[in-house]
Amino acid sequence: MIDLSQYPVVDDHCHPFLPWKEDKEFHQLFNLSTLSIPRVHGENTLLYRKVVKELSRVLNCPFDFDTVVERRKEEYSLDPSGYIERLFKDAKISTLILDTGYPSVEYSGYSVPLEEFRKLVRCSLRCIYRIEPLLFRILQADLTFEEVLDRFMESLERAVKTEGYVGLKSVVAYRVGLRNLKHDENSAREAYRRLRGKDFLRVPSKDRDPKSVEDERVLRGYLLCRALEKSIDLDVPFQIHTGIGDSPQIDVRDSNPLHLHDIIADEDLGKAKLVIVHAGYPYVEEAGYLANNYPNVYIDLSEMFPFIAAGMRDATLRLLYMAPVTKIMYGSDGYKIPELFWISALWGKKAISEALEEFVKSEVIDEDYAYKAGSLILSENAIKLYNI
Repeated sequence: MIDLSQYPVVDDHCHPFLPWKEDKEFHQLFNLSTLSIPRVHGENTLLYRKVVKELSRVLNCPFDFDTVVERRKEEYSLDPSGYIERLFKDAKISTLILDTGYPSVEYSGYSVPLEEFRKLVRCSLRCIYRIEPLLFRILQADLTFEEVLDRFMESLERAVKTEGYVGLKSVVAYRVGLRNLKHDENSAREAYRRLRGKDFLRVPSKDRDPKSVEDERVLRGYLLCRALEKSIDLDVPFQIHTGIGDSPQIDVRDSNPLHLHDIIADEDLGKAKLVIVHAGYPYVEEAGYLANNYPNVYIDLSEMFPFIAAGMRDATLRLLYMAPVTKIMYGSDGYKIPELFWISALWGKKAISEALEEFVKSEVIDEDYAYKAGSLILSENAIKLYNI
C-alpha cells in the first residue's frame, strides 16, 4: 500500500490568519459559503465529521462534537502557537506559500501583518502577491490611465524584486469571470474613462449595470495581461483563481479554466508560468488537459483539497489521466483556522496515496515511481517552481 503520510508538505496556496479574528461557529468554517449554514447541516458533511474525528485523536478526547470543539477551544485559546505547531507537525507541514491579499483591509476590514503571523506559525513562509488589493487602491486614486498603468507595473516589480514575493496572483474570476479577458490598450483606456468617477469597485456584481460590467471586464482583463507579462519578465509564477470559490460571490459557470484559452495559447502571454488554482474544480479534467497540452500551465490542488472531502481521491485520479505529475502542486487554501491547513494535508496525503495505488495495481506505474510522484506533488514541484 502506498503511504505518503510521513512525507513533508509544501502548501502552495493558503492565507494568513489570526486566532482572535475567528468570526463563526466552528462547524461553519468548513464550507465555502458566506451564508449562515445551520448546524444540523454543517455537522453532517463528510469534511466536518473527519475533522472532529481526527481532532479527537490529536486532543486525546472522546469523538463527540461538543466535547472535541470545547477541548479545541480551550487548547487553542491557552497556547495558539503551540496548538498550531501540534497540528502542523501531525500533518508534516513544512512550508506555507501565502496569498497575503486575503484577508485585506479593502475586502475584510483587516489584514494580517506577516511578522505577527510568523510568530504565530512556526514553519517556513513565502508570499504570493495578489493584484486585486493593489488595483483597489490605484483605481480609487483618480489617476490618468497612463498613471494607473505605470503605478501598477512599478508596484508589481517592487513586490518581487524588493519585497521578496515569489509569485503573483489574480482573482479576476470573482469580479468578471474568466471569459474574454484579452483586450487592447485603446479599449482599456476607453473603458477606464467611462468607469472613472464611478464607485464601481464597491458595487456587488449583482447590482452593477451591464455596461459597467463590460467596461470592468475590459479594464481588468487588460491589466491582468500586463501583469502576466510582468511575471514573465520577473520569471515568477502567476496563480489565477479558477473553479470553486466563496458562494454566492463567484459564478462558477464563468470560472472554467478553458475560458483562459486565448491567454494560454497566446504566443507571448503563453510564456507565463500559469498556475490553475483549485485545479479548476469542478472542471478538473479540463485543467488536466491544459496542463498536458501547454508547457507553462501548472495545477494547484487547493480548496479542492480539502473541501470535496472523500472526493479528493477521485479528483486526483481524474487529474492524473492527462496532467504530468511534474505539474501538480499540493495546496489547501487554508484560511481563518489552522485546522483547514492540517486536515487538508492529513487527508490529502491519504487521497493522493490511494490514487497512486490505483495506478500501481493496474500496472501503469510501479511503487518506486508512485512514491516519487507523491513527493513531487506534495513538495518538490512547488519548491522548484517558486524557487524556494
